[in-house]
Amino acid sequence: MKRVFVVLWLVAGLVIAGCGSTASAGENTAAATTAPAPAARQDPARRALAQQEGAGRPVAPIKAPVFHQPDAKRILPSRIVIPNIKLDTGVVELGWSTKKDASGSIFSEWDVAEYAAGWHKNSAVPGESGNVVLSGHNNIKGAVFRELDQLKRGDPIYLYAGGREYDYEVDQVLILPEKYASEEQRRDNVNYIKPTGDDRLTLVSCWPRNDNTHRIVVIARPLLVASTR
Repeated sequence: MKRVFVVLWLVAGLVIAGCGSTASAGENTAAATTAPAPAARQDPARRALAQQEGAGRPVAPIKAPVFHQPDAKRILPSRIVIPNIKLDTGVVELGWSTKKDASGSIFSEWDVAEYAAGWHKNSAVPGESGNVVLSGHNNIKGAVFRELDQLKRGDPIYLYAGGREYDYEVDQVLILPEKYASEEQRRDNVNYIKPTGDDRLTLVSCWPRNDNTHRIVVIARPLLVASTR
């Protein structure tokens, strides 16, 4: 019998060449990817990082994650603006697709928005407690998140939903091994897009621009609602 894998990380997955799928961090799921390469293959890529302070300790997974249920009253994000990297783009809702790997195993993979940022539909919405998750391409189909690696701590991010502006400030910019990473590392990576006990905005994409061997994760903290527009 074929096992079913649910892949919750998958910012780009198989949609972007060079971005491999990642297993869910759930207790009863297994990896839907091939065995990781030897550590020696990781080192050159990892030496290219070391650029952001605070890189690295994954968000601790909550014991009993509760996914947001569809609610007609929830106002979804429609636009994101990051002045310091000259980003101003729309935001669309994202779900996932069921796919089959070379061995015939079935898994689920996040869709990726084209020419826009994508809001993960099981994440929080602006103004709601929890983790607001947006993903986007870094080198194809608009490449809206191409410049995420240029962000610094303290940079402002503006998210718009229902005519309101929600202000955030960059807290961390993390670059995480993915393509040649161990299974444990990939499971740790998943934690960044899971529900959290605090309020945050998480932006995710592949990295670097010409290879996609890593994930880039930007964590921003909410400020006060600035205005109504």
